[in-house]
Amino acid sequence: MSPFPEHGRTNDQRLAEDLAAQAGRLLTDLRVSRVAPEDLGEFAEGEARSVMVGRLAVARPDDVVFGEWDPDSRARLRADRVWFVDPLDGVRSYVIEGRPDWAVHVALWERDPDGVGGVTACAIAMPAYGRVLTGRGATTYQPMSVIRGPRPGPLVPPREDDRLRIAVSEAEPPAFAEELAAELDASLVHLGSGGGKTATVVEDECDAYIHTSGHHQWDSAAAYGVVRQRGLHASHLDGSELHYNVDEIELPDLLVCTPEVADRVIDAVAKYL
Repeated sequence: MSPFPEHGRTNDQRLAEDLAAQAGRLLTDLRVSRVAPEDLGEFAEGEARSVMVGRLAVARPDDVVFGEWDPDSRARLRADRVWFVDPLDGVRSYVIEGRPDWAVHVALWERDPDGVGGVTACAIAMPAYGRVLTGRGATTYQPMSVIRGPRPGPLVPPREDDRLRIAVSEAEPPAFAEELAAELDASLVHLGSGGGKTATVVEDECDAYIHTSGHHQWDSAAAYGVVRQRGLHASHLDGSELHYNVDEIELPDLLVCTPEVADRVIDAVAKYL
């Protein structure tokens, strides 16, 4: 008997969570290894990718697995089930000791009877915290190795007022971020990974996450799934729907936010598009 779940949405979700946690444990363990800092990111991502792809090959041999490491064979466009995997989101943060804003993304896209399809299973691991975020909540797990030093604090400090908080990229924030923040009377939170910024919205630490520097389908499929399953808003900056397992690999932008501020943010951003 296979040790892995059979097909089925409930078991697929469990598999997504297990994959994210397993990769998170491995990455946490490798982070305190003796690999040179300049080589750590690429090495760790490769190791996590091997584990995840290897397990999916056994657990879901008929499914397509897609990520940045392989050329796009376009086989995914004909498949009914595609796993979008990002083994290490936020490499810059990962290689800096003490930084918690890095993540692991896993999402399953399934074709529906109408031939369109969508994300049906998803998980974002925040390994620095030993947590996996899903559409129905969060689970905790024990990392493989003992984390050296104090446990990290929250990704962002506790709120001190009622102003909106908008998470943006630390490396490539939107060119209009400062003007938008002033218009909305909001404060900006700069973080290093898309998973980390999504987590701040999911866990009510920020009200919105805005991304403008482009990304790939595997970068946000899990975030999209978690956010939408939680009843939160995820779209392009103009409010149009996001679609996955489509021909174009790259997506230009992303908005994740609470439903209460969605229209307000979309209207404010419109003048900059």
